[in-house]
Amino acid sequence: MKETLKKIKAIALKEYRHIMRDKFTLAMGFGLPLFLIIFFGFIIELNYDKISIFVKDANPSAQSRAFVQKLSAGDLFKPQYVFSDDPVKYFERNKTAVFINIDRDFGKTISYPQNDKRPQIQILLDGSDNSKAGLVLSYIPSIISNTYAPEQTYEIKMRFIYNGELNSKYFIIPGLIVVIIGLISILLSSLTIAKEWERGSMELLLSTGISPAEIILGKILPYMVMSLIATVVVFFAAQIVFAVPFTGSFIFFFISCCVFIAACLGLGIFISVIAKQQQLAMLISMPVGLLPSMLLSGFVFPIENMPLFFRILTAVLPQRWLMEICRGTFLRSAGFTDLIVPFLALSCFCIFIIILASKKFKTDLEP
Repeated sequence: MKETLKKIKAIALKEYRHIMRDKFTLAMGFGLPLFLIIFFGFIIELNYDKISIFVKDANPSAQSRAFVQKLSAGDLFKPQYVFSDDPVKYFERNKTAVFINIDRDFGKTISYPQNDKRPQIQILLDGSDNSKAGLVLSYIPSIISNTYAPEQTYEIKMRFIYNGELNSKYFIIPGLIVVIIGLISILLSSLTIAKEWERGSMELLLSTGISPAEIILGKILPYMVMSLIATVVVFFAAQIVFAVPFTGSFIFFFISCCVFIAACLGLGIFISVIAKQQQLAMLISMPVGLLPSMLLSGFVFPIENMPLFFRILTAVLPQRWLMEICRGTFLRSAGFTDLIVPFLALSCFCIFIIILASKKFKTDLEP
């Protein structure tokens, strides 16, 4: 055991010295995560404000003006009056996503209700942006009912827990941590074994009597440290730059990140063993590291809405489980007992992929 640890330490020290000499690896390990979290954190925005609304009021009245004033009360909508009866030209020129046509008899019908006639407001939406259209469709009817509905005998109060402001940054930034750290870890480790094969130094390593498992562990350790430092940098960037609250246990979050990083490094090593060329390893690791994080982890698309096959597929992806842990610890104050299932799933994948990489490496070395 002591001899094994000495061999692993020697491999790790060799890799550490290479990393310190390689400016590209240092930039990728430390600079790229910080750049990505800030860049995507500002670019990806799911909140809407100042949505342009064109209003055609055929016969302005106090009642119709009260409705338009309600629309402009907050920062969500920015209404402006137009006089054209052709809303299509505004949609075609992408000047607005909403066109409201207020009936000529709107004010009269409100002031003097009739059983056979109701106040009419036509709302035309640009369906090419369904997320914006859905938001408008949910807000405007409630504004109408709150403005003109008769007094009710009951009161409805609504509030959102964990993210009361529905700030999309609180949803996006924890997910970006998973995407960025996973991608960087897979990229860094996918080049290491392939580099030894390309340079012809793998035979020299094996001639020293070091086993494949010892080589893999020795290679992983320096990149593990780099990825953990990158995780801390990204974490504090989320706190300082975007003010995302963290309400859970930092120790549990950090341990989960360690397991996730080890799993991604093992996956990168497995890719490196298969490819044996740095360029091919990078080409494989980019989609393997990025696509599952973006599409199948719950970062953008809810897993429960996916077809059965893809829901099953997400269960074998480490990104899916760390995504649950990140969002649970950042906003919901969730602890180990609440997130034991994703933590165990993450741990199982980590053990499996490291064993698989070691066995594949050993098989390739056999004559």
